[in-house]
Amino acid sequence: MQQTLTGSDLNHIVRELDILIRARYPLIAVNTFEEVRFQRVMTAVAQLERHRAKGLYVWSRTCGLRQIAGPGTGPSERPVPDTEDPFSVLDHIAEADEGLYVLCDYGPYLAPFGQEEPQLVRCLRELAWSIKSRPVSILFAGAGFPELPALQKEVTIVDLPLPDEREVTKLLEIQLERLAENPDVQLLVDARTREQLVQALLGLTESEVENALAKAAISHRGIGPDAVPLILDEKRNVIRQSGSLTYSHPEPVDHLGGYANLRRLLQEAAVTFTPAAREYGVEPMKGILLVGLPGTGKDLTKKIASSILGRPLLDLDFGAVMGEGGGVIGSAAMSIRRALAIATTLKAVLGLSEFEKGVGGLQSSARSDAGETARTIGALLNWMAEQQEVFVFATANDVRQLAPEQIRQGRFSQVVFVDLPTPEDRADIFRVHLTKRGRDPEAFDLEDLAQTSEGFSGAEIEAAVKGSLLDAFIDGRRELTTADILARVRGIRPTSEVKREEIEELRRWAREHLAIDAVRGQPASSERYIEF
Repeated sequence: MQQTLTGSDLNHIVRELDILIRARYPLIAVNTFEEVRFQRVMTAVAQLERHRAKGLYVWSRTCGLRQIAGPGTGPSERPVPDTEDPFSVLDHIAEADEGLYVLCDYGPYLAPFGQEEPQLVRCLRELAWSIKSRPVSILFAGAGFPELPALQKEVTIVDLPLPDEREVTKLLEIQLERLAENPDVQLLVDARTREQLVQALLGLTESEVENALAKAAISHRGIGPDAVPLILDEKRNVIRQSGSLTYSHPEPVDHLGGYANLRRLLQEAAVTFTPAAREYGVEPMKGILLVGLPGTGKDLTKKIASSILGRPLLDLDFGAVMGEGGGVIGSAAMSIRRALAIATTLKAVLGLSEFEKGVGGLQSSARSDAGETARTIGALLNWMAEQQEVFVFATANDVRQLAPEQIRQGRFSQVVFVDLPTPEDRADIFRVHLTKRGRDPEAFDLEDLAQTSEGFSGAEIEAAVKGSLLDAFIDGRRELTTADILARVRGIRPTSEVKREEIEELRRWAREHLAIDAVRGQPASSERYIEF
């Protein structure tokens, strides 16, 4: 059973864990890299009136079982003898009348090298049955808990969320108070800078927040506005090290030529995330699936969406997710949950390029990889249906590989079809690429360029502009002319001529699935399609 601890601060997390414990959930696996933070959460749980008599115990393979809170604890933690190995700690818990037991990094002993350890799994199952009638709860803390069919009904898996805005604000205040005691550190933190620091630190763990602030303080001999860029760079490095996420910079809105309705859809999406819209009862737009021909600017539009919504863009690498586990059961699903937790905390735009390839292989997963792909895709699709904080921007070239349940309403707010640009769009695209390269578009015959480039994608138009610039440079660095660009256009054979059947099949799919046309803002039809 998979749950997520959602909430605005640690107090909310304490309440949710309290409910699970009082409901006699015997085995709770908490996925987190923040073991110290989770122990602090559990200490708060143990101090609640209804749990004070139980005692809080923490186990690790190196130190055995230690009591850290509850009756009989003094200034130092109380070690429990003969509880060092994974079996002996279960034997001790089996004799306990009550208690909260946190077992750290216990999962690998249940599935060493990705293979189930049947005797230990059986012991844990029997223990789970026996403690259902007693006030005893076992919580596993670690980066991930293996997905074992034998324990599927006994273990409840939850994800400890990253520190949110309120918790990051508290962490920042604590660190600033500590730095204020150092006479060599200068603090220049007004209300505006404090807000910028909090936003820059979102998406980091507690220890990463502390490290980033310490690095900024050492680099600048204090904390002030100039610390924000350094912290943002640190966050980008952390996201990059996750292996499955890439932080991308947004693109200005005027870098997208044509497709006016697509821009309008993105502006509507931005409105749905405003506080006023939520107060009025408008639900945030979950995202869009952009279906289109290769080279029509789908990935560029993803960066434009980041700019319009004013949110960071995180690209999810499906290949990295599936390869990270190295064959260990549950590792890929755990990796994608960690990536989704970062995206949720940052309230980001989550880019899913070539969505059809990422969620492919679902049907054959049971035969090819013991269901690992199915679990990972399932974790992503379930998250897409439930979340309301992230705008998902997926792109696809060959949507015939997608199953209906993967693109249904609830996972995407809109399916948008991007066909080859119209003559008006092509003129606008030429205008954009000439402007980007320091040329005045009004000095060129855009109408002639648009007519001559019929059947061209945006990428092919860009290639023509870039190639003509090179020709003019080689020819004595002279001024670029319309004739230069037309010569390059006539030398390009567009993809629309090479892959006619594939393109028509994609258009047929858009018509049958009533995908919104990126230009007209209506369900796709055959009226404006080019016939070959």
